[in-house]
Amino acid sequence: MTYKFIQAKHYTPGRGGKKPHLIVVHTMETPENEGRAAQVANWFAGATAPQSSAHYMVDDKQVLQSVKDEDTAWAVGDFPLNQASLSIEHAGTASQTAEQWQDTYSKAELALSSTLAAELAHKWGIPAVKLTPAEVLAGKSGFCGHADITAAKKVAGGHTDPGVHFPWEFYLSAVKAKMVK
Repeated sequence: MTYKFIQAKHYTPGRGGKKPHLIVVHTMETPENEGRAAQVANWFAGATAPQSSAHYMVDDKQVLQSVKDEDTAWAVGDFPLNQASLSIEHAGTASQTAEQWQDTYSKAELALSSTLAAELAHKWGIPAVKLTPAEVLAGKSGFCGHADITAAKKVAGGHTDPGVHFPWEFYLSAVKAKMVK
């Protein structure tokens, strides 16, 4: 599927000859509200953009793309892992509870995200499996959270998203179901 594209200001053209083998799940660390994907995509594209970017932004109503799959987003703070990954930002926070991940907004967001993730996993041959930090470091292919990269690289005070209550089993089951269609 083609998604509305708003080019991020900071990214690296190409992937240094590498093919992505990771899909990294992030939270935007923002409230879950209408238009959040567009707000974050425009922030990444704006004059005051941070020295970061992501491939996709998802909220409860839409998916937007800010970096082409064939280019490197500045999403995980480690250039080789940035080259190896596709990053999906979700409205919400790492501190969300399991119940908050089950509200109407999050369910709609995860439905859109799992469709996107299934498309990406199919396109790039990435299995819908959750990787441990050690597996990320070992170069395995699959899904991880930004927190797993923080743990793998032993970054003190690093990112904790998408949080300990992110519904990985539910999410990856949805990705797998959509990959077979």
